[in-house]
Amino acid sequence: MTPRHFPNTGRKQRGLTLIELLVALGLGLLVVVIAATALLLGQQGYRSVDTTTQLRDRERFATDLLTRVIIQAGYQDLGAANVSLRSTAKLLGNDPEPDIYGWNNAVYKQPDDLILSTGTKITNGNRPASCTVNDTSCKNGSDVLLVRYQGVNSPTDAAKPDNTMINCMGFGETGLTNGDLNDRAVSIFHVTRGTNGEPSLSCSYYNFVTGVWAGPAPMIEGVESFQVLFGTDGVSPALAPSATAVQDTVAERWLRADQLTVAGNDAATRENWRRVRAVRVGLVLRGSVGSAQQATTATFTPLGSMYASTNDTGSNLSVAADGRLRLQSTFTVHLRNDLTLR
Repeated sequence: MTPRHFPNTGRKQRGLTLIELLVALGLGLLVVVIAATALLLGQQGYRSVDTTTQLRDRERFATDLLTRVIIQAGYQDLGAANVSLRSTAKLLGNDPEPDIYGWNNAVYKQPDDLILSTGTKITNGNRPASCTVNDTSCKNGSDVLLVRYQGVNSPTDAAKPDNTMINCMGFGETGLTNGDLNDRAVSIFHVTRGTNGEPSLSCSYYNFVTGVWAGPAPMIEGVESFQVLFGTDGVSPALAPSATAVQDTVAERWLRADQLTVAGNDAATRENWRRVRAVRVGLVLRGSVGSAQQATTATFTPLGSMYASTNDTGSNLSVAADGRLRLQSTFTVHLRNDLTLR
């Protein structure tokens, strides 16, 4: 018998051609690239959102702390057993230190004592010369702000504070021990650069228990710029105030710290500082490298574009394309206590 032959209805698949293999590999690679890109974009988006949340949290903390301490400026404890008032000091011919003071474009250096209006450790414009690195972690034009006020003793223990008046570290401050107004509580805000290269808003204060300055203690990391303007009443830049000038307690002119200084006249300088009615604070906070979705150069105006000036180093802050996410914040604190020597 002769075997029957059936027609071949189709070729059996025994493998892939080189072209088919290359096409399959290409499609697979394309899928991997798309998936990896989506993953990276998702990670970048998460990192940006997380950094934004951190920056907002730091901004709230900085605003709350600075406002809380600044608004204490000039506080006098009228309920103390031995009341020490500026008006009494004036009658005795004394000229105590101002309750608000500052330095423009300056680096903090530990003072020798509590008399800072005539001290030489911190001076206007000393920041650039004090920086050992040429980047915005130090050379940022940041200012130094000093706040002075009376503490309050505990009603049950005169050696301890009642914690109603705090310093920049959040510790309670006790009242005057000897009636000297220059021994009021002192808090100083300034920017320092850490060993990791990151700038921070730092706190220094005088510890009356140990008799030495405490700090600088970094409080808020990532504060790249700290700018301060002072709302003054009846003050002309670099000039002694007029005794006949009408003061309505309303800030009419915003000045830098160095503009309140009267060369060769410490008493006039202190009087200018007593005419400060408000404090305007500008901050620039930065995140870690790579926290921004795009690495681009940028310019920030911490105090607002209206107050940006070539005469005020730091009021314009130019940053490199370092891939950092940044947040700018500006707020004003109106002083509620009388700072004069009435």
